[in-house]
Amino acid sequence: MKMNQKHKIQLKNVTKLDLRSLIEWRNSKDVYPYNTQYFLLNLKIQSEWFNRLQKDNSKKMFMILYGKIKIGICGLIDIDYENKNAKISIIIGKKEFHEKGIGTMVISHLLKYGFEKLKLHKINSEVIEYNQKSINLFEKSQFKLDATYRDVIWRENRWWNMISMSIFKEDFN
Repeated sequence: MKMNQKHKIQLKNVTKLDLRSLIEWRNSKDVYPYNTQYFLLNLKIQSEWFNRLQKDNSKKMFMILYGKIKIGICGLIDIDYENKNAKISIIIGKKEFHEKGIGTMVISHLLKYGFEKLKLHKINSEVIEYNQKSINLFEKSQFKLDATYRDVIWRENRWWNMISMSIFKEDFN
């Protein structure tokens, strides 16, 4: 799919109407193996998540729109207002939008939101070591390696490392 320059990436609040899309994306073979939560979603689990999200100030989640098309979900999670840091989360659910530069644009929106609106100091990402596309995406977005946590995730009958990367407010331009 060729990207149309007139369509801009937009972030909007998640609604109950979005839950079925989230389930479909998260459970897909293109997303599921790369997610740090290793269980399949259903409407009950997703509805409970949505209800908790409405009361939880430590999570700011958004649907990713390309024009009027919902293509993924992203957000800042584990927001620590006292220490001014958070983790970033992003899923481009529609495979035809992978490797089109959208992830870079979405991360830029989230960093701007986190650093300018929430006044954060540091934003962190955690990626399973075999997810080289995400590691490249975060490196392209100026994230730097903080640590490698050994044998954190069990997948495909073996242990995998978790890569922790971050960016500071002063490094975001």
